[in-house]
Amino acid sequence: MPEDSEVFDPALFAEAPPTPLDPTEVFDAEPAAAPVGTHLEREHEPRFDGDTSALPPEVCWTLQELVAAPHLTDKAKKHWAIVLQYEQVLRSRLSELGLLLEVNREHRYAFTRQADDPSPHSRTILRTRTLSLAASALALHLYQQYLVAPDDPVVSTSDMIDHMFAYKRATDTDAAAFDKKIRTAIKSLDDASIIQPIRGTDRYLILPVITAILTADRVEALTDTYTAIARGDIGTAGEEDDDE
Repeated sequence: MPEDSEVFDPALFAEAPPTPLDPTEVFDAEPAAAPVGTHLEREHEPRFDGDTSALPPEVCWTLQELVAAPHLTDKAKKHWAIVLQYEQVLRSRLSELGLLLEVNREHRYAFTRQADDPSPHSRTILRTRTLSLAASALALHLYQQYLVAPDDPVVSTSDMIDHMFAYKRATDTDAAAFDKKIRTAIKSLDDASIIQPIRGTDRYLILPVITAILTADRVEALTDTYTAIARGDIGTAGEEDDDE
């Protein structure tokens, strides 16, 4: 049975507040259908003392967001517009750091991942976040929920808790401790930007990037793990703490 870190180890996530941009300011008076990268030669003011970048500031900020944030979606309209306009330029800059750009136009999100560079001189840029068995069990459930209702991927805290209590052993009489572990798992998915709290409610939006994190191979491996839990072959999904 694979270790949890082998089947669910997204090396993508580090939180950073979105930087407000306005694509109408970036591309004013430019042809809307111009090919990617044609606006790089326009003159721009340095962003700071010593700035020697040849890229417009808005592209630099989007590049920073792709490195620092877990992912970005079309909800960050200014960054998303830059990704679509300068995709090849951003790919090139990221590859210089040993990073690959993933752009999903169907679900409208983008993120970077660490390239598998065999050179001993290569350095790891992205922070690795490993989810506990409880968090990955919950992520699998949310992935299935997202596939059922991709247009309305909302889940309540109580629904997540109810689902996870199915993994509680009958001999485990400490319901409060188990509930705490579930809430820790929920928080870890929130911290990893797999779910997003809906302000003023106890509900969460399941973010489309979950379809990239849980590939078919990972879904199969996690399903095997939780089938083993159901048979009692291994411990329950609530027995581990989160490991970041």
